[in-house]
Amino acid sequence: YWSTNGYGMMWYTFKKGEYDFGATEKNVVKLSHNSSYLDIFYMINDGAVALLNDFYQLTGNPVLLPKFGFYEGHLNAYNRDYWKEDEKGILFEDGKRYKESQKDNGGIKESLNGEKNNYQFSARAVIDRYKSHDMPLGWLLPNDGYGAGYGQTETLDGNIANLKSLGDYARQNGVEIGLWTQSDLHPKEGVSALLQRDIVKEVRDAGVRVLKTDVAWVGAGYSFGLNGVADVGRIMPYYGNDARPFIISLDGWAGTQRYAGIWSGDQTGGQWEYIRFHIPTYIGSSLSGNPNIGSDMDGIFGGRPLIATRDYQWKSFTPQMLNMDGWGTYMKSPFTFGDPYTGINRMYMKIKAQLLPYIYTGAASAANINTGNGDTGLPLMRAMFLEYPNDSYASSKAMQYQYMLGSEMLVAPIYQNTADTENDGSDIRNNIYLPGEKDVWIDYFTGEQYQGGRVLNNFDAPLWKLPVFVKNGAIIPMWEENNSPEDIDKANRI
Repeated sequence: YWSTNGYGMMWYTFKKGEYDFGATEKNVVKLSHNSSYLDIFYMINDGAVALLNDFYQLTGNPVLLPKFGFYEGHLNAYNRDYWKEDEKGILFEDGKRYKESQKDNGGIKESLNGEKNNYQFSARAVIDRYKSHDMPLGWLLPNDGYGAGYGQTETLDGNIANLKSLGDYARQNGVEIGLWTQSDLHPKEGVSALLQRDIVKEVRDAGVRVLKTDVAWVGAGYSFGLNGVADVGRIMPYYGNDARPFIISLDGWAGTQRYAGIWSGDQTGGQWEYIRFHIPTYIGSSLSGNPNIGSDMDGIFGGRPLIATRDYQWKSFTPQMLNMDGWGTYMKSPFTFGDPYTGINRMYMKIKAQLLPYIYTGAASAANINTGNGDTGLPLMRAMFLEYPNDSYASSKAMQYQYMLGSEMLVAPIYQNTADTENDGSDIRNNIYLPGEKDVWIDYFTGEQYQGGRVLNNFDAPLWKLPVFVKNGAIIPMWEENNSPEDIDKANRI
């Protein structure tokens, strides 16, 4: 942890511990670890960014995600579940409704490539659905654990071939593939072919470019989890033609940022609380040394069209977007509920795809890569006081629900029902602070101008609109409209 008073400390141990910041006794900090010795690194410096850079000097700079990692990813277990006709189920392309089961219910089993007359329940069909709905998609996880595996043959090599077939099809459509991990990453005796793993062959032969750890694999393993992501962080570029690894972990420790981003875990969507607590969570992760943060779109369980749309809006101005499908009551996708929700989601996802040059520059700065704009070491998502360190209001707790994206864009998500009496999304946003008395802020969507050094209340935010402001005089580089990095013509910059 670190303090704005100019110091930081890192306890050098993997032993479990407790950090009590005034919860038991007001204004008293109590720290402890179940260790027989005391080994602490202290960092003394001026300001948050300097302290973050001290931490990076000690534990390593954050990884710069590959470009496709900033696009939405779709995740499910496409080699396990069964689909049976049910009038209350999900509508598919054949005009029938089906209900999903993780156990054999006598229905049609899924696959990766639709090789058993089950195409509409395959991973390939997901890629085609995003394409037919004109939606950006950067990566797809067809899974490896949870009883799913990635093939239906009796050998590991046969299953690798099946995974490669999906990978070839995905890459033809500008999409990269990856895998969850629930078991060991390397071949292990006594494990069935279905759940057997060989990360080297997966990367080298099948073209896997994403790895996502999960609780069954990392658990409370501490050093095991850190060593695991480090292992993949070395394997991915070595066997993957210098590919930059894209690893997502559910938790991490000092050093995890060198290899992996963080995802916030399985939660229930469809409620404002899901959005509300994620905003300070993202800001806090960025302040804690891991700027590559993400969470499931509208949660993994539950869900609701209005909340999902508001979630798509603000997360289009964050690093990672994950669609965790297959566990909720409806298909988790940006086009599930139809218009107006589908159109609004498409609009924001395409804005994020267009903003990739700006986002990528901010992510490079977070990775301590000198981009020439003078903000090396700052996270992409920035607490207001990082850009305005001498502004007391920018440092207050009132600012936990807005942030800067890079140095030029201010985002104030809609995280609660403030004035939406009809429950149709027609709302307002209060307490939007525009810092800098000499600055002028421009509404990104309307062009309306606002003088800085003021708080905006009753800011009109109909369902389609996220409050986003750009500092007057900013130059925001953008690509043309695209659905994946493969679509981009770099000769055309906006």
